Amino acid sequence: MKKLGMFLMLMVAMAIAMPTSYAQLSKKEIKTIEKTAKKDAKQLKKEGWKVAPGNPAIEMQLAESYKFQMQKEEDGYDKYIQGEAMTVGQVYDAAMFQAESLSKVNLASKMETRVIQIIDNKLANEQISEADAVSLAKSVSAGKNLIAQKLGQVITPVKLYRNLDNGNVEVRVIVYYSQAMALKVAKDAMRAELEKEADGLAGQVDELIGN
Repeated sequence: MKKLGMFLMLMVAMAIAMPTSYAQLSKKEIKTIEKTAKKDAKQLKKEGWKVAPGNPAIEMQLAESYKFQMQKEEDGYDKYIQGEAMTVGQVYDAAMFQAESLSKVNLASKMETRVIQIIDNKLANEQISEADAVSLAKSVSAGKNLIAQKLGQVITPVKLYRNLDNGNVEVRVIVYYSQAMALKVAKDAMRAELEKEADGLAGQVDELIGN
């Protein structure tokens, strides 16, 4: 009975900890993802990639990552924005820390591109003036580092490493973050930058950029 109780507690903990990255996917899509993950994992293993003790197998990591990639919002955009980085270091922990930091910067750069796309679309549809579009684009570019800092906890389904011939360690990480939450962070960063410039657009960011 005690073992059953412990098992149930473990299952509840796993359910809470596991992201619902496959909620929108059909059984057929999940099966295809898992098949692709196995194939890709085989190639990565040939290239020397492996996982640190305690981390899921490469196949499981890739499958989870692919499930995040396939999630879509109602407007057709990706539900999660992806960041990725590879770094080399003398020790695993240091290289992994740097890769995780750089993956957030990569994610922020993609978010910058996404916001500028929104701005360009609004300009093309004459919803904002050219002057406002320039100011908004400058604010998101200037606030890119702040976006990376404010992202908070990202989902990191892929953490791989391999030993190089020179004794160093190369690591690779892939992270995900809710696109809706990332857009909110980007708008906060834009407001901060516009306020620095005493730009009257600061209070209109939500309205001009939208959700």
